[in-house]
Amino acid sequence: MENRTDLALESYEAEGKTRLDGVVVREKDGVTTVEVKNQKGADAIGKPVGKYITLEVNSFVNDTDIFDGRLDDFAEILKQLLPEKTDSVLVAGLGNDNITADALGPKTGEYILSTRHIINDLKKAFGNRNITSVASVATGVLGDTGIETAEIIKGVASQINPSCVIVVDALAATSADRLGTTVQFSDSGISPGSGVGNHRHEISQRTLGVPVVSVGIPTVVSVAAINSELGKNAYVTPREIDRIIQQGAKLIGMGINVSLQSNLTAQDIYALVG
Repeated sequence: MENRTDLALESYEAEGKTRLDGVVVREKDGVTTVEVKNQKGADAIGKPVGKYITLEVNSFVNDTDIFDGRLDDFAEILKQLLPEKTDSVLVAGLGNDNITADALGPKTGEYILSTRHIINDLKKAFGNRNITSVASVATGVLGDTGIETAEIIKGVASQINPSCVIVVDALAATSADRLGTTVQFSDSGISPGSGVGNHRHEISQRTLGVPVVSVGIPTVVSVAAINSELGKNAYVTPREIDRIIQQGAKLIGMGINVSLQSNLTAQDIYALVG
C-alpha cells in the first residue's frame, strides 16, 4: 500500500512495531525517536536516513497558553538536531496561505523573530547579548510562483549563507488522532507534498549544501487510510483546523525563537513578535 503519511512513527507502526534492520526506536515521556540508520532502514519504512523525533502535545483546539512548559520541550528537541555551531539560520515556511490546512508554514513566519536586518540594534537594546542572525521566507507554492520551493530556498540560502535551514510544513497522517496533537522534527530534510502524493523537489543537506531541519504538524488524513473503498486521492481535515493552524504556528514559531535566541527570555521574544 502507498505510504500516506509524513510521520516516521506511523510508518514504523505500519510494519507492526517489529524489530527492523536499520531502524532504532526510543520512547520516553511522550517523545518518540525513530532513527533510520542506513538504507535498509530507509527501505523498510519508506523514509530517508536520519532522525525523526515526535513530540506529543495537548490538542491545539483547546490550546490557550504556550508558556506551560511546551516551549522548553520544543526547544530542547530542536537544539538536538541543529548544528553544534548555529550562528545564522534561514527559516522557510512551506505551503499555501490560501488553503487553511496547508497554511502552517506561512503562518509560522508571523511568529519568527527575524533579526538579520536589525541584529546590531537588538544587541544594543538587550545589553550587547549575543543574538543569532535569523532570516525568514514564505516560499508560496509552484502553482502561484512557477518556481519550485526547493529552488527558492536554494537561491536565498546561496545569498545569505546560513549555517542551517529550518523548514516548516503541514504534514499528512494516517491517524485522525494525531491531527493537531503531534509535532515531528527531522534532520533528514523534507520532500514537500510527499504525504499526499504530490512529491516536489527534495529540500535537504544533499541538495542545499547546509544542514536542514524540518518541523511539522499533521493537519490532514487520507480517506483511504480510514476506508480504502472511498478513494485514494481524498483527504480530510478537522473542522477546528483554523485553531490548529493558528496555535500550532505560534508554538512552532516561538519554539524556533526560543531555541535560537538563548540570551533572550521567551517573554522578551513574544513581546517583539506577538
